[in-house]
Amino acid sequence: MKWLNALTLTLMILNVGCKPQPKASSEKQKPAKVDTYPNETDIYRVTLTPQAQQRLQIRTEKARLQSVPRTRALGGQILIPDGQRSPVTAPLAGTLAIARSSPPLVPGTSVSANQALFELTPIMRPDLEVPGVAERAQMANAHAMLISAQIQAAGDREQTKAQVDGAQINFERARKLLADRAGSQRDVDNAEVLLNVAMRAFEAATQRKELLDKLSLDIDSGNAPIVSITAPTNGTIQTVMAHVGQVVSLGAPLLEIVDLHRLWVRVPIYAGQMHEIDIQATALMTDLSQQREQVNIAPVAAPPTADPIAASIDLYYQLDNAESRFHPGERVSVNVPLKGEIESLVVPRASIVRDIHGVAWVYVNSSEHEFHRERVDVRFTTKELAILASGPSVGAEVVVEGTAELFGTEFGAGK
Repeated sequence: MKWLNALTLTLMILNVGCKPQPKASSEKQKPAKVDTYPNETDIYRVTLTPQAQQRLQIRTEKARLQSVPRTRALGGQILIPDGQRSPVTAPLAGTLAIARSSPPLVPGTSVSANQALFELTPIMRPDLEVPGVAERAQMANAHAMLISAQIQAAGDREQTKAQVDGAQINFERARKLLADRAGSQRDVDNAEVLLNVAMRAFEAATQRKELLDKLSLDIDSGNAPIVSITAPTNGTIQTVMAHVGQVVSLGAPLLEIVDLHRLWVRVPIYAGQMHEIDIQATALMTDLSQQREQVNIAPVAAPPTADPIAASIDLYYQLDNAESRFHPGERVSVNVPLKGEIESLVVPRASIVRDIHGVAWVYVNSSEHEFHRERVDVRFTTKELAILASGPSVGAEVVVEGTAELFGTEFGAGK
């Protein structure tokens, strides 16, 4: 019996040693918890604590049905209107030289109106190098008139210089009287105005005399004056067809300048669908990736064109490209308006968030402090709304402010 009692005592000691230990204290509650449901791969839930939701300042609005214009997404191409191509040609036969203040003339260089591009040294025709009797008489008459104009210009310059000196004396006297409290500020202002007028007249007379003196030097030396070729308008150099040192003939093309601030968008439409298109309404355009903001393009009167092989008719729209966001020849996506309206699901544009694959999502407030991400199909957007082909149910509370924070919390980027 002693061995039985010893065995019982041993078993009791072992039971006491194997007693389960108490569990560790639970971790401190996190401000946000992300639950992934493997059976619903498109739905992810984010649960926030009341403090976290208050800190993120989340605001929601209801998804609703709204009548919106009907549109159809079509492809388009950006073109340069014919009226915005400005060719620059040689006004005379001569030798080209680059203007002193001109930058290198290469395609893509921006130029402004009246900017000097080339300097042309004219080449006289052999039959004009030996003038006849009538031509010599005309040249003598022109030379006499030029001398008379030079004399008058010199007199005008001296006269305006004397006026400037007199106005300067009056201005200094008026300022001194004002400092001695014997004059008024009005007298000083009047004297300053007269001085400025006299100085402008002197500058104009000086420029006229210098121009006439330069012309006389050209005539006396027997050389034709150098002609400056300037840009006719603001724009960008498209092509360069001449180079420095080249001898060009009268009317020879030198370069072409295009204005890219206003472009056209050509949209081919299947002829059988033309009766559905509202050709007088404004369309929406964006790039093919649809990542850039949509811009409004207005219909424009253009020559009627069509493609009989593709059975398509071309519509033309005008694009404001002042910021140079788009380029000629670029393919774009255009939402062409259709006649009539349809009722569609809409949500605020700020509620849309896209992942790295470009897929659009919204966060829906499914219950208190709980939000789930739901995939949406965006047909097109306006300045404030996103028109959806599919999305949350009508009346669902969609997050408008705090969407980026929820997205960062779900994927580990939030704090």
